[in-house]
Amino acid sequence: ILDYGLGNIRSLYNSIKIINSDVSYYSEIKKNKNFDILFIPGVGSFNKASKILKDNGYFKIIQKAKDENIKIVGICLGMHILFSEGYEDGRSVGLNFIKGSVRKIENTNLKLPNIGWKKISIEKKIDQPFFKKFDEKKFYFVHSYMGNIENSSNLVASLSYDKVRVPAIVNNKNIFGIQFHPEKSGEMGIELLKELIKN
Repeated sequence: ILDYGLGNIRSLYNSIKIINSDVSYYSEIKKNKNFDILFIPGVGSFNKASKILKDNGYFKIIQKAKDENIKIVGICLGMHILFSEGYEDGRSVGLNFIKGSVRKIENTNLKLPNIGWKKISIEKKIDQPFFKKFDEKKFYFVHSYMGNIENSSNLVASLSYDKVRVPAIVNNKNIFGIQFHPEKSGEMGIELLKELIKN
């Protein structure tokens, strides 16, 4: 779990520990530690996350992991940072693993943030069988910004928020982004983490 100072990472640690005891924090101190899956959590602004990740050399570490075909899973803000750019507190660069931008949810009469248990819909075209079991299941969301995807093939699942179709899960090869918080989504969230880890 990338420990870069944004977000409550303890609950994610505890959730993964249920599935696999070999879980640890990856931080400035442990930069040489080997891993076969990297979780990027996060709560806060895209701008701040981008600055921290760039200034501390984490962008290079994450890029190296991608190039080595290590599975990368971004959660909430961690998903946003996978995109090309974000517009929270000004324009900031992302990792550009998912082409598109992160912007505030617009064209809705509903209040922001989008918060609570919401049902997701898995795209019919998705060929990873393990995702199908999560179609129409509820997960816990809390966010005001959303990814705007350039390539529809990167969309795995979406959420209907008023008239807005919000990406809930995105994927590009070994890169996965999850808008909701699986670590706060009970048994179904644990099951999703389990599938991501073993597949």
